[in-house]
Amino acid sequence: MLWVTTSTLTGLAALLVYLSLGVMPGKMLTVAQAAFRETIRQPLYWVLIVFFALLMILSVFLPYFTFGEDLKMMKELQLDAILAPIIIVAIFTSALSVAEEIEGRTAVTLLSKPISRRHFLLGKFTGIFLACVLMTLVLSLVLGLTVHMRTEWEMALEADREKLADPAEVQALQNTLSFLPPDVVAAVRAVLMVFAEIQALLPGIVFELCQAMIMTAVATALATRLTVVVNIVICLVWFFASRLGPILVAQAQENPLVKFVAQVFGVLLPGLNYYDVGMVLASGREVPVLEYVLPGISHAVIYTVMALLIGLILFEDRDLA
Repeated sequence: MLWVTTSTLTGLAALLVYLSLGVMPGKMLTVAQAAFRETIRQPLYWVLIVFFALLMILSVFLPYFTFGEDLKMMKELQLDAILAPIIIVAIFTSALSVAEEIEGRTAVTLLSKPISRRHFLLGKFTGIFLACVLMTLVLSLVLGLTVHMRTEWEMALEADREKLADPAEVQALQNTLSFLPPDVVAAVRAVLMVFAEIQALLPGIVFELCQAMIMTAVATALATRLTVVVNIVICLVWFFASRLGPILVAQAQENPLVKFVAQVFGVLLPGLNYYDVGMVLASGREVPVLEYVLPGISHAVIYTVMALLIGLILFEDRDLA
């Protein structure tokens, strides 16, 4: 089963790149590639990756004082450590890239060529989102490595290392790779265990990409009309209000006015709290794919399409001259 993890993650990344770049129009592909390169060349992009990767590695050695639940707490924090940088990149890059193109009159030059406004806006969104996907893949590898390190450390402290893997599975791997030295077989097994940890938390990683996709679409749409600072502030408020709206509805039963306002926000804003599955995954429980993961992905896609359509409407009426 561990071999399936590697092929699953590799196939997911390849499929996403193919669907995003391989089948889109050539003009839109050009804009998307430029936006992708522009995003990953920013110093902020790599500073965030290095900073949060170091935080994730540091969390392996921190005590959490949770009475035996340190590993669960660590997994949940690791997922949050992936969500934070991709949301920052999604909001800040979308707001800066589109607004600077419009205000700097670069968009006029692009649109004077046979590139429509639709291709320009959708290409920007796709390129920035793919940069978020790349960051997620890198930090997911760090997540798998650190969770595996913490697991082995705790098992070593408990003198219970044999529970790290199924003995039958280990023996089957050794038989398959019997032509290799024992050290190489141990290294291969460690790599597979890292991917197994990623696979166990994969629904949470996918849901974090869903949130990044929504916020990228919202920031890109607002950037067609708003300045960078206003766009960033609105998107940050949008993000936190989307996560807190359902909580306010549940807690405001005695105040009709607060409950009404919270319900309005709940209807207009995406329910990002729907994607909080870190605690469930950290506890070792599974998130149903058909009943929960696919509806969550569908919700993100629908809201993203709505946001981009509104952005296209706003952009069509924008005077770039």
